[in-house]
Amino acid sequence: MQLLFAFIILSIITLSALLLILLNRNSRSAKVSEIAQLYGWQYQEFVNISDTIKAANFGLLNYSQNATFRHVISADEQHFDLAFNFFDCRAIEALGIHNSSVILFNLKLQNDFTGLHASISPLEKIKTSTTDAMRSPIDQTHLMRLRKMQKLSSLEPHYAFENHQLHANSPALFKRLLKQHLSQQSNNTNLSTWLLAHPHLHIEISNGILLAYQPNRLLNDESIMIAIDAVADISKRLSNM
Repeated sequence: MQLLFAFIILSIITLSALLLILLNRNSRSAKVSEIAQLYGWQYQEFVNISDTIKAANFGLLNYSQNATFRHVISADEQHFDLAFNFFDCRAIEALGIHNSSVILFNLKLQNDFTGLHASISPLEKIKTSTTDAMRSPIDQTHLMRLRKMQKLSSLEPHYAFENHQLHANSPALFKRLLKQHLSQQSNNTNLSTWLLAHPHLHIEISNGILLAYQPNRLLNDESIMIAIDAVADISKRLSNM
């Protein structure tokens, strides 16, 4: 009887271990880690925000009651000629919990623009599919609160960004940056055309770093590389390369 009982206990433990292994293979951690491995990038399960990123004063990362950074991919300049990070951010706010996948690229800017902190936010939810229509609209009140704490001033409506709100710590400097990149053509697509093609993204540029995310959306594993490639594209457009 004791042998039978011991056999049952061991069987349960073995089955539990196998189940955990199978679940881990399909977990978020395993999928993001696999992407990093495929490209020779670094993967970490959890990280603390670095002093460099903290100094950039990004709204989502700096002003939450509690923010957790998980499933982090880090890469140097080898792949895109620009270093970048990808991670999932779970931010606890007064009005709820925000879960978003965030992409950060280090830009190569002219010295005049390294102190610029600018924000480009969609004016409203633009529905492009049934899935999008089911998602919660962007919380404009939340974004306004963040910009106030970041001490960013609004720019007057810009002809090239009719669907976006523009804010900056130096509106004049931001206008110079926009003018420079609106006049430049890269693969027949300029900055405003790129933003029209990616209408859901909130973008910030601060201390030479570009942050991009879609509020309240975690990217599935099939979308991660597509998103990284897209943000690499705008980062290259804004960089002196």
